[in-house]
Amino acid sequence: MQYADNGDKLHINFTLAAEALKASAVIFFTTHERTDGDDLGTVLALAHTLQNLGKRVHIGVIGGVPEQLKFLPGSEWVTEGLPKNIKPDYVVISGCSDLKRANIPELTSINCPIINFDHHPDNKLYGQINVVNPEASSVAELMYEFIQANGWIINQNTATCLLAGIMTDTGSFMHTNTKVSTLRTASTLLTKGARPSQIASQVFGNKDAKTLKAWSLALNNTWVVPESGMICGVIDSRDLEILGNPPQSVFQEFVESINKVPEARFAMFLKQDGNLVKGSLRSDPHKPGGGVDVGILARLLGGGGHRNAAGFAFPGILKRTGATWEIIQAN
Repeated sequence: MQYADNGDKLHINFTLAAEALKASAVIFFTTHERTDGDDLGTVLALAHTLQNLGKRVHIGVIGGVPEQLKFLPGSEWVTEGLPKNIKPDYVVISGCSDLKRANIPELTSINCPIINFDHHPDNKLYGQINVVNPEASSVAELMYEFIQANGWIINQNTATCLLAGIMTDTGSFMHTNTKVSTLRTASTLLTKGARPSQIASQVFGNKDAKTLKAWSLALNNTWVVPESGMICGVIDSRDLEILGNPPQSVFQEFVESINKVPEARFAMFLKQDGNLVKGSLRSDPHKPGGGVDVGILARLLGGGGHRNAAGFAFPGILKRTGATWEIIQAN
């Protein structure tokens, strides 16, 4: 097992991954369940590239494609999980620090080698080939470098998927992970036909009435804790029933929005998902007093992520008591 951090080791694993994919006829792609723009954009970009090279590609994601990402070229290829009756030569996974995050049990039983593309610093290096660079702004930027290193063509579809991934994980280039290399990559993708205005409108701008209603209820359940500088929002099962049990994707970007409140040093959003309580954490190091390393907090709660963006999940039920909530053990 090889770890690709940066420099020579990264290029070694670029070579190993490229050789494996070139020798494959059938490739299955996946990301973490309830995928986001970075990880879906990454697998779609590589799927387009390999399909153009004559490979058979299959993409399966638990939770399917969020509404705001259905504009991505190739999103219609995505199925729910691993399709039956296919035996891939390789599985490509994007943005999963742990294999469990894909939530596809069959991945452990089909005895198929895995290529693990990621930029999370807590990646467990579970692949037979690991292309993991914590210094990359996004998995999409890492994938751009991989495709470029092999001299493969980046057409408009591939460029759109890659730029959508980069814009998602950099918050449209507003987050601190935006580097000179990130902007250079984005500039090149524009020359290939990607349109940032289209991506921004679809990923960040489109909020239908149901989403706005869900956000309104979540904002009603949001408060600031002055002692810690935390702003916290909650959506419990009763709220979800009031909203008609919408998909969890309607709350994407909500935690980023409440993190913009001036007096908040970091944000946490808790939401019920079946018998799980799922938490999203965000921090902004440019705020007065500096940000909080939410990655440490997430790991203490059984999750993981980056200094400024992390998440966790554990069994439990959010229960409202008056104006406050508690987490009780799930039956």
